[in-house]
Amino acid sequence: MQPSLRNARRVLLAFAWFLIPYAASLVVSGYRIPGSTLWPWNPNSFDLEIYQRTGQMVLAGQNFYDAPQGYPWIYPPFPALFTTLLAPLSVPAATALWDALSVAVLTALLYRLGFSGGKLALAATICVLLVDPVNLTIGYGQVGILLVGLVCLDSLPGRRFFRRRLLPEGWLIGLGAAVKLTPAVSAAYLFSAGRRKPGLAAFFTFCACTAVGFAVFFQYSADYWLGLLHGNTGMNDGLPFCLNQSIMGALIRLTHGSTAGAMVLIAVVAVAGIAVCVLIHRCGQAALALCLSGLTALLASPISWSHHWVWIVPLAVVLWKTRELPAWYRFSGLFLCLWMAVSPFKWLPNDHFVEYTYGPAAMLLANFGVYLGLLWLLSGFVLAQQLRKRSASLPR
Repeated sequence: MQPSLRNARRVLLAFAWFLIPYAASLVVSGYRIPGSTLWPWNPNSFDLEIYQRTGQMVLAGQNFYDAPQGYPWIYPPFPALFTTLLAPLSVPAATALWDALSVAVLTALLYRLGFSGGKLALAATICVLLVDPVNLTIGYGQVGILLVGLVCLDSLPGRRFFRRRLLPEGWLIGLGAAVKLTPAVSAAYLFSAGRRKPGLAAFFTFCACTAVGFAVFFQYSADYWLGLLHGNTGMNDGLPFCLNQSIMGALIRLTHGSTAGAMVLIAVVAVAGIAVCVLIHRCGQAALALCLSGLTALLASPISWSHHWVWIVPLAVVLWKTRELPAWYRFSGLFLCLWMAVSPFKWLPNDHFVEYTYGPAAMLLANFGVYLGLLWLLSGFVLAQQLRKRSASLPR
């Protein structure tokens, strides 16, 4: 068979495999969020509609942080520029396009992790249908899959589509950080682990993208970043909500709204998490270290909705495949991934500050994922020590 025909066959086969998880995503969009219907297909893609409305307001020269109806735009001004691409589309058309992009990034991530062909299609479909953070991200039309994909496709070891990089490593992480700050934790880990070039590339990309935001939306940019420095996340009223699976969310639920000392604790956890990532990286576990940087960002962010925990997908695959890790570490980490994949806390009564009325059992259920995630992250210090001892005992 001629090379051109062989390549065309591979492309068609890859597209056919892609259609399976993509069809699953369209089904999820048609039922996952209340108000959606499968037939006629009319998704209620809540967050995607916010992105669309933002794009329309940008094109109309309006203040997209001031939404008289519905929820406002809570991201930096820079990514608002991309929302203009969605503005002319209907909600179903925008959802179909967004689903295709999300599934494409998800499959590219799984390909990087070693899946291909039918196994790749099956793994992506399982994630779309059964892994709650992925399922909910697609239902809402959220950006979480894209952010995790930007970090992993930039720096996660594994197979690549192209033999050579088109742009230096780190730029995708910097782009992600300009959309939402959490990928900056991965950049800080890379720099601290001695990978200076990717860390600096991420930093300068973030600065360049943010500068574009200031150039186009100077006042909005100044207001946003100053507000963020003063602790305004744009969703402060949602901090106690049980779907906020972060340290801040757990503390506020426990203390009924008090945030005293919370920022100090979050800073300590962020530094400790990055230190764990560096130690694990130096033990030769770069893929695990990158996933741990994502977990650190989830725990340290003031708000980490359950659908932000898409990081459990690469983390679970890395833990399952890395058989040289101690069993206690692998299986406790896999249990954390399973817990967040099911998200049992979502069945608790929630919103309207009902979380402040939880009894001990409900409070434990609401916060268990945070407790387990924090304990498992910090157990990385023990893992690093064991890996160093094992390496030292090997014959040279």
